[in-house]
Amino acid sequence: MLRLTRSTHRRSTLCHYLAARLIVESGNVRRETREISRRALLRKNIANINVQYLSDTEFRNRFRLSKEAFLHLCCELRVKSSLRPSKRISLEHKVLCALSFYATGSYQRIVGMAKCLGQTTVSKYVRQVTDALVTPSILNYFIKFPATLEQRNIIKNKFYTKFGIPGVIGCIDGSHFHIFTPKRDIEHLFYCRKHFYSLNVQMICDSECRIINVNAKYGGATHDAFIWEIVKPIDISRT
Repeated sequence: MLRLTRSTHRRSTLCHYLAARLIVESGNVRRETREISRRALLRKNIANINVQYLSDTEFRNRFRLSKEAFLHLCCELRVKSSLRPSKRISLEHKVLCALSFYATGSYQRIVGMAKCLGQTTVSKYVRQVTDALVTPSILNYFIKFPATLEQRNIIKNKFYTKFGIPGVIGCIDGSHFHIFTPKRDIEHLFYCRKHFYSLNVQMICDSECRIINVNAKYGGATHDAFIWEIVKPIDISRT
């Protein structure tokens, strides 16, 4: 009788264990199914997002670009580069992923805003957009130094009207842009005075803060004065 009781107890325990496992596994399946459905819905919602729903201020705070400039950029990329939409996401939202990364330097905010996009996917989109932006037809369209006397005089007049300074066609400065740690044999060329690895990028902008010239050839260890001296001066003697 005692052996029967123990055997019955073992069978009862086993049945309870198996029932508990079935409940847990059933719950896991339901959660996985819900997660798949949620991600599919998020993908659909993201594909249908209209940037017009964001205020101008909110859009600029998120992406460091006005909505008008963003839409213009997308039009140019569609025509002049190889960037294309995918089945999952539009060209515009690929560009938004890249702009958010450029603004923050982090994938986490993008992944947090759009949980259907993993970090690997976001990284791929950022790379695609970056490659498209450095296409010569895009680069030379958006960044160009005034080539004619008429163009330079227009900029001079705008500088004088806004700031009261005559004869100015551009403001020049340098800025350090973070980069990943370079190879050991050249890392000393990129370690800047602010104690991180960077490119020391020299830029010129016009009176509207539009970049009209960029020099990104030198590592962060290079001093601004050296870049100014070594770079061939732009010939503006005819102005």
